[in-house]
Amino acid sequence: MASVSPGPNVILVIDHSLSFGLWRIAPTILGNISLLFLVALAAAMGVSAILLAMPALYDGLRLTGAAYLGFLGVKALLRAWRSREGVSAGAPAPEAGPLRRYLQAFFVSATNLQSVFFLAALFPNFVHRDQPLAPQFVVLFSVLILVVGSVHFAYGLSAGLVQSRFGNRRFRQAVQAGSGIALLGFGAVVASSVFRRG
Repeated sequence: MASVSPGPNVILVIDHSLSFGLWRIAPTILGNISLLFLVALAAAMGVSAILLAMPALYDGLRLTGAAYLGFLGVKALLRAWRSREGVSAGAPAPEAGPLRRYLQAFFVSATNLQSVFFLAALFPNFVHRDQPLAPQFVVLFSVLILVVGSVHFAYGLSAGLVQSRFGNRRFRQAVQAGSGIALLGFGAVVASSVFRRG
Protein backbone atom coordinates (compact mmCIF):
# COMPACT_ATOMS: atom_id res chain seq x y z
CA MET A 1 0.00 0.00 0.00
CA ALA A 2 1.17 3.53 -0.82
CA SER A 3 1.10 4.72 2.80
CA VAL A 4 3.62 2.04 3.84
CA SER A 5 6.36 3.07 1.42
CA PRO A 6 8.69 5.74 2.81
CA GLY A 7 8.11 9.20 1.37
CA PRO A 8 8.63 12.76 2.60
CA ASN A 9 5.91 12.32 5.26
CA VAL A 10 7.57 9.24 6.72
CA ILE A 11 11.00 10.92 6.65
CA LEU A 12 9.54 13.85 8.61
CA VAL A 13 7.84 11.55 11.15
CA ILE A 14 11.12 9.72 11.77
CA ASP A 15 13.04 12.99 12.08
CA HIS A 16 10.51 14.42 14.54
CA SER A 17 10.41 11.19 16.53
CA LEU A 18 14.18 11.29 17.03
CA SER A 19 14.35 15.04 17.60
CA PHE A 20 11.39 15.47 19.97
CA GLY A 21 10.55 11.98 21.22
CA LEU A 22 8.02 9.36 20.17
CA TRP A 23 5.20 10.71 22.34
CA ARG A 24 5.53 14.18 20.82
CA ILE A 25 4.97 13.22 17.17
CA ALA A 26 1.18 13.43 17.44
CA PRO A 27 1.14 16.93 15.86
CA THR A 28 3.24 15.61 12.98
CA ILE A 29 0.89 12.70 12.32
CA LEU A 30 -2.13 14.98 12.75
CA GLY A 31 -0.68 17.42 10.21
CA ASN A 32 -0.31 14.60 7.69
CA ILE A 33 -3.83 13.35 8.35
CA SER A 34 -5.36 16.84 8.15
CA LEU A 35 -3.96 17.37 4.69
CA LEU A 36 -5.01 13.86 3.76
CA PHE A 37 -8.57 14.78 4.71
CA LEU A 38 -8.48 17.76 2.36
CA VAL A 39 -6.98 15.59 -0.38
CA ALA A 40 -9.69 12.96 0.09
CA LEU A 41 -12.35 15.67 -0.02
CA ALA A 42 -10.78 17.20 -3.11
CA ALA A 43 -10.64 13.79 -4.77
CA ALA A 44 -14.30 13.19 -3.95
CA MET A 45 -15.20 16.60 -5.43
CA GLY A 46 -13.27 15.99 -8.64
CA VAL A 47 -10.42 18.45 -8.07
CA SER A 48 -8.06 16.04 -9.82
CA ALA A 49 -9.93 16.74 -13.07
CA ILE A 50 -9.46 20.48 -12.53
CA LEU A 51 -5.73 20.06 -11.93
CA LEU A 52 -5.38 17.93 -15.06
CA ALA A 53 -7.26 20.56 -17.06
CA MET A 54 -4.90 23.31 -15.79
CA PRO A 55 -1.37 21.91 -16.23
CA ALA A 56 0.33 25.26 -15.51
CA LEU A 57 -1.35 25.46 -12.08
CA TYR A 58 -0.52 21.83 -11.38
CA ASP A 59 3.13 22.30 -12.35
CA GLY A 60 3.37 25.52 -10.31
CA LEU A 61 2.06 23.78 -7.22
CA ARG A 62 4.47 20.90 -7.73
CA LEU A 63 7.46 23.23 -8.13
CA THR A 64 6.46 25.07 -4.95
CA GLY A 65 6.32 21.73 -3.16
CA ALA A 66 9.72 20.73 -4.56
CA ALA A 67 11.22 23.99 -3.29
CA TYR A 68 9.75 23.41 0.17
CA LEU A 69 11.15 19.88 0.30
CA GLY A 70 14.53 21.29 -0.69
CA PHE A 71 14.31 23.90 2.07
CA LEU A 72 13.54 21.21 4.67
CA GLY A 73 16.36 19.06 3.32
CA VAL A 74 18.88 21.88 3.74
CA LYS A 75 17.61 22.53 7.28
CA ALA A 76 18.04 18.86 8.20
CA LEU A 77 21.58 18.82 6.80
CA LEU A 78 22.44 21.97 8.75
CA ARG A 79 21.13 20.36 11.96
CA ALA A 80 23.26 17.29 11.28
CA TRP A 81 26.32 19.47 10.63
CA ARG A 82 25.81 21.46 13.83
CA SER A 83 25.42 18.22 15.76
CA ARG A 84 28.66 16.92 14.21
CA GLU A 85 30.45 20.10 15.20
CA GLY A 86 29.28 19.58 18.77
CA VAL A 87 26.94 22.56 18.89
CA SER A 88 24.50 21.95 21.69
CA ALA A 89 20.86 22.15 20.77
CA GLY A 90 19.98 23.36 24.28
CA ALA A 91 16.31 23.95 25.01
CA PRO A 92 13.88 23.28 22.17
CA ALA A 93 13.73 26.19 19.76
CA PRO A 94 10.39 27.87 19.02
CA GLU A 95 10.26 25.95 15.74
CA ALA A 96 10.07 22.72 17.76
CA GLY A 97 6.63 23.65 19.11
CA PRO A 98 3.58 21.48 18.39
CA LEU A 99 1.96 24.01 16.04
CA ARG A 100 5.14 24.36 14.00
CA ARG A 101 5.51 20.57 13.76
CA TYR A 102 1.86 20.27 12.71
CA LEU A 103 2.23 22.92 9.98
CA GLN A 104 5.49 21.45 8.75
CA ALA A 105 3.86 18.03 8.34
CA PHE A 106 0.79 19.61 6.71
CA PHE A 107 2.91 21.39 4.09
CA VAL A 108 5.12 18.37 3.47
CA SER A 109 1.97 16.36 2.80
CA ALA A 110 0.80 19.11 0.47
CA THR A 111 3.88 18.59 -1.71
CA ASN A 112 2.51 15.17 -2.71
CA LEU A 113 -0.16 16.11 -5.25
CA GLN A 114 -0.04 12.56 -6.60
CA SER A 115 -2.13 11.54 -3.59
CA VAL A 116 -5.05 13.52 -5.05
CA PHE A 117 -4.99 11.32 -8.14
CA PHE A 118 -4.37 8.18 -6.10
CA LEU A 119 -7.43 8.79 -3.92
CA ALA A 120 -9.46 9.92 -6.93
CA ALA A 121 -8.73 6.53 -8.50
CA LEU A 122 -9.15 4.56 -5.25
CA PHE A 123 -12.28 5.98 -3.66
CA PRO A 124 -14.77 5.37 -6.51
CA ASN A 125 -14.04 1.62 -6.30
CA PHE A 126 -15.58 1.57 -2.79
CA VAL A 127 -18.43 4.02 -3.29
CA HIS A 128 -21.96 2.83 -4.03
CA ARG A 129 -23.77 5.56 -5.98
CA ASP A 130 -27.19 4.29 -4.92
CA GLN A 131 -26.40 4.99 -1.23
CA PRO A 132 -25.74 8.27 0.62
CA LEU A 133 -22.18 9.45 -0.10
CA ALA A 134 -21.40 11.21 3.21
CA PRO A 135 -21.48 8.08 5.44
CA GLN A 136 -19.38 6.19 2.89
CA PHE A 137 -16.82 9.00 2.81
CA VAL A 138 -16.64 8.95 6.62
CA VAL A 139 -16.01 5.20 6.66
CA LEU A 140 -13.40 5.34 3.89
CA PHE A 141 -11.57 8.25 5.47
CA SER A 142 -11.68 6.60 8.91
CA VAL A 143 -9.96 3.54 7.47
CA LEU A 144 -7.43 5.80 5.76
CA ILE A 145 -6.69 7.60 9.05
CA LEU A 146 -6.26 4.31 10.87
CA VAL A 147 -3.85 2.95 8.27
CA VAL A 148 -1.78 6.12 7.83
CA GLY A 149 -1.67 6.91 11.56
CA SER A 150 -0.61 3.36 12.43
CA VAL A 151 2.06 3.23 9.74
CA HIS A 152 3.53 6.60 10.75
CA PHE A 153 3.51 5.69 14.43
CA ALA A 154 5.22 2.38 13.60
CA TYR A 155 7.97 4.21 11.71
CA GLY A 156 8.45 6.61 14.63
CA LEU A 157 8.54 3.73 17.12
CA SER A 158 11.04 1.78 15.00
CA ALA A 159 13.33 4.80 14.72
CA GLY A 160 13.18 5.28 18.50
CA LEU A 161 14.02 1.63 19.15
CA VAL A 162 16.97 1.68 16.76
CA GLN A 163 18.22 4.92 18.31
CA SER A 164 18.08 3.40 21.79
CA ARG A 165 20.29 0.53 20.61
CA PHE A 166 22.88 2.48 18.63
CA GLY A 167 23.23 5.58 20.77
CA ASN A 168 21.45 8.86 20.83
CA ARG A 169 23.66 11.51 19.27
CA ARG A 170 25.40 9.60 16.49
CA PHE A 171 22.25 7.89 15.29
CA ARG A 172 20.25 11.13 15.35
CA GLN A 173 23.00 12.87 13.40
CA ALA A 174 23.02 10.10 10.78
CA VAL A 175 19.23 10.20 10.46
CA GLN A 176 19.23 13.99 10.16
CA ALA A 177 21.81 13.80 7.38
CA GLY A 178 19.90 10.97 5.70
CA SER A 179 16.63 12.87 6.05
CA GLY A 180 18.17 15.96 4.50
CA ILE A 181 19.52 14.01 1.55
CA ALA A 182 16.20 12.16 1.10
CA LEU A 183 14.14 15.37 1.21
CA LEU A 184 16.47 17.05 -1.29
CA GLY A 185 16.15 13.94 -3.45
CA PHE A 186 12.35 13.98 -3.30
CA GLY A 187 12.35 17.67 -4.20
CA ALA A 188 14.71 17.07 -7.13
CA VAL A 189 12.57 14.21 -8.44
CA VAL A 190 9.41 16.34 -8.30
CA ALA A 191 11.11 19.31 -9.98
CA SER A 192 12.71 17.18 -12.70
CA SER A 193 9.38 15.50 -13.49
CA VAL A 194 7.82 18.96 -13.98
CA PHE A 195 10.64 20.12 -16.29
CA ARG A 196 10.54 16.87 -18.26
CA ARG A 197 6.83 17.42 -18.92
CA GLY A 198 7.38 21.03 -19.96
